[in-house]
Amino acid sequence: MRAVWLRAMLRGLVVAVALASALAPGAAEAARRAFIVGNASYQNVASLANPANDARDIATRLRELGWEVTLQFDASRSALLKGFQTFSRELKPDDTSLVYFAGHALQIGGENYLAPVEANARSEDEVRAQFVPLNALLADLSRGSRTRIVILDACRDNPLGEKLAASEGTRSVGTAKGLARVYAGVGSFIVYSTQPGNVALDGSGRNSPFTKALLDHMAMPGADVHAVMRRVRADVQQTTREQQIPWENSSLIDEVAFGTEVAAAPQRQAEVPPPARPEAPPIARGTGGKAPPPPQQQPPPREPPVSFHYVTGLDPKGDNFLALRSGPKPGDVRIATMGPDTLLKVQEKQGQWWRVELIDGMTGWAHSKWIACCRTLSAQQVRVAVPLPPQPAPSPPQAAPQSCDALWLERNAIWHRHGYCFTTTKGRAAFNTASCFRDQAAARAAMSADERTTVDALLARERAMGCR
Repeated sequence: MRAVWLRAMLRGLVVAVALASALAPGAAEAARRAFIVGNASYQNVASLANPANDARDIATRLRELGWEVTLQFDASRSALLKGFQTFSRELKPDDTSLVYFAGHALQIGGENYLAPVEANARSEDEVRAQFVPLNALLADLSRGSRTRIVILDACRDNPLGEKLAASEGTRSVGTAKGLARVYAGVGSFIVYSTQPGNVALDGSGRNSPFTKALLDHMAMPGADVHAVMRRVRADVQQTTREQQIPWENSSLIDEVAFGTEVAAAPQRQAEVPPPARPEAPPIARGTGGKAPPPPQQQPPPREPPVSFHYVTGLDPKGDNFLALRSGPKPGDVRIATMGPDTLLKVQEKQGQWWRVELIDGMTGWAHSKWIACCRTLSAQQVRVAVPLPPQPAPSPPQAAPQSCDALWLERNAIWHRHGYCFTTTKGRAAFNTASCFRDQAAARAAMSADERTTVDALLARERAMGCR
């Protein structure tokens, strides 16, 4: 009987130890995992100076901040895809995943492609066969983890774009400079080293201007990724004299940091003298000599939740994205791509085509077959998911340009940054038109609200001066 009792007690002890181990702090903590690629030694175009340094230094900094890092240099297409598949299979839903790519990249028809080192494409079909589609990586990330950061220090001055620009087929779908906007659903934070439609600089030092600024600020204690990017943006604008403006698309719901946890905002107390103590109200009879309790303050009214449509139902064997187009016709130019769970508002319907507004204010047309209703976010979640749009760093005051040529150049420089192709002699002389498209609506849709306002104001001033 004693032996039976001892065996039962031992079994209970083993179970208790197992439970304690499973519930111990850190036993089931979410991991932070990063996949870093630096492609510099391209075989068929000029090599880049800094991507290897950029990738190595970002990997070192992330390891210092507690991330698990997978690092690749000069990756071929097969090596990049194989490494990423291994990385994504290890992700758990509560993990925070990060992908960083430095090297060449380009866009065709609103979709972004990362260039492996052996790439030598001369047509759209060759790009799709030789390059790595960013949307495919984002789809795997979305299935693997709920919180995702993607950083693209890419679209550096790319000779491959010139080859594609010479292809009649490429022009037909709207090849443009730089990278296109990508939306990857709730829980995503996608960072571009420069604004959509612009080319990033490789830099003359050890790192590119963008990666140097990111290395300087990503370990800032207590800062979330939005705060880090504001500082990065200001540094890059100043370093490049506003040629390059880092950009991000965010649909994060929770605050996320590269380094330590986001610090709680301190409760600030107003430094004012305490108010004079009011006289005590007279004590009413029948209260037992006690003063009545002070009136309770009413809590502020609760803000109503916000309802969004969302992208859903995409075939995982297909494109893994829904195209956002400049108009409601199937032939209209793609201006961005939207992955599963991308939040949006429906503004207008024309049959199966709907005009939608994305969470950062961008608008376009999409096929309604892949749009469902509804996802509801609290007002606080919406505030986190919709950060303030990137604002240019303040410039020293300058005298407003007075000449017609100066106004024309300032206005059309904005169109050029967003890939618009100039055909006049004056336009070709002023701007590089090696990789561009002719869809004016798509270029305008890619502008920020401030840029559209600036373009309209400059045009009105030109007309007032009789320039046109």
